[in-house]
Amino acid sequence: MMLLFEIKKVLSKPLNKAALLILAAVLIIGSILTIRDVKYIDADGNSSAGISAARSLRAEKNQYKGYLTEDVIRQVIEENAAVSASPEAQSEDAQENNKAAAEAQGFADIREMINLAFGEMENYDYYRINSVSEDEAGSFYEQRIAGLKDYLNSDDVTDSFTEEEKEWLINKYESLDTPLYYEYADGWKALMDSQYLPTLMMITVLITGFLVSGIFSDEFAWKADSIFFSARLGRGKAILSKMGAGFLITTVLYWSTVFLFGFIVLAVLGFGGGNCAVQTGVSNWNSIYNITYFQDYLLSTAGGYVGSLFITTLAMLVSAKTRSTVFAITVPFILTCVPPFVGRLEAFARIMTLFPDQLLSINKNLEDFSLYHIGGGIFGGVTVIIPLYLILFCLVFPVLFLVYRRTQIR
Repeated sequence: MMLLFEIKKVLSKPLNKAALLILAAVLIIGSILTIRDVKYIDADGNSSAGISAARSLRAEKNQYKGYLTEDVIRQVIEENAAVSASPEAQSEDAQENNKAAAEAQGFADIREMINLAFGEMENYDYYRINSVSEDEAGSFYEQRIAGLKDYLNSDDVTDSFTEEEKEWLINKYESLDTPLYYEYADGWKALMDSQYLPTLMMITVLITGFLVSGIFSDEFAWKADSIFFSARLGRGKAILSKMGAGFLITTVLYWSTVFLFGFIVLAVLGFGGGNCAVQTGVSNWNSIYNITYFQDYLLSTAGGYVGSLFITTLAMLVSAKTRSTVFAITVPFILTCVPPFVGRLEAFARIMTLFPDQLLSINKNLEDFSLYHIGGGIFGGVTVIIPLYLILFCLVFPVLFLVYRRTQIR
């Protein structure tokens, strides 16, 4: 009953109700924008989005469903050459160019992988495939590894990694299970490769922080602290009820928002392709994490949850210590919005990769080459930051109880 009472106190505030409505609006708008990122071009060069467009695009791309063997790469190089030489592609009319794009959209993903494999890691060339011969198809996967080696030995990068780190990165590339399996996965790519999911997570954390920031400070604002702390359960079960309320609000709000967003996007664009490696997407071709899109979803949402728990708990701790809701509200903003700007400064770029805001954008950090040495081993930043903040949350959460329990009545 005490726990439900604390949750009711939070949800009954008019401003908090408005915040929840804003989050619902952001969820709907974000889902629409994500869905509209996936487009289908018909034979007349007209573009469309939505359920029917996704269905048509799925049929086109699944013509290449299966493992990307040498024969498939050779076929795509041949078909791309035919499309590039067509009158529609050579035309200066945009509508005619769209007709050519319609002919190539079925193998567009594979085309981009060929561009990335045979191009330079730091210099993307959209037309690189036009200079790749069919005889080079057999070196498709070897070229990806060779591109990494060239990057690590380039003048601008070579001093950024030790020889041990370079060897570790190369081993991660070589351990990728090839040939890659491919099928239509635009639903997962729209969900995981865009900025919409991290942005939604950040807004969710900000709104959740706004909701829970007054759980501990409200007793002082309402001049009810003397009654609260003098009650028989005031320094025990009542505090645990406040902590439980904050934990439940954070958990329910986060998972309901993330799950609904993912379900809406995948329901429209399709659930297929979750078992494809993230390297089949343009955004993650250079990723050192050999995982599938479904595993990417689990990793990213779990990381976001850990980040949400830590940030909101820290906000509640500030609320309990300072007795100020205003100070507590600034905590989520400082931890999620400020680090991206500070991280642009070269002097702080390295340390900023370990700030909690990174937990809200794990899906965008899969190509990050930040490495850390722990216990004689080398680990990627993504595999370090999740356990780090899970441990910090487990430390901060009981401290919240001790701080509020020792509060002196003024």
